[in-house]
Amino acid sequence: MLKETRLRSLAKTFAYRAVASALLAGITFAYSGSLFETGEITVLFTITATIAYYLLERAWDSVKWGRTV
Repeated sequence: MLKETRLRSLAKTFAYRAVASALLAGITFAYSGSLFETGEITVLFTITATIAYYLLERAWDSVKWGRTV
C-alpha cells in the first residue's frame, strides 16, 4: 500500500491553507471593511485550521478505503 510522507502532507496542508486563507481574507475584508479585523481573523483561523487539516491528512493516510495499489 502506498503511504504518504509527512513532508507531502505538510506541502498539501500549506498549499491548501494559502488558497483558503486568501479567500477568507477577501471575504472578511468585504464584510468588515477593516484591515485589522481581517488580519486578526485570518491569522487566528489559519493557524487553527492548518493544524486541524494536517492532523486530518495524517489520519486519512491510515484509512485503507478508496486506495488502489
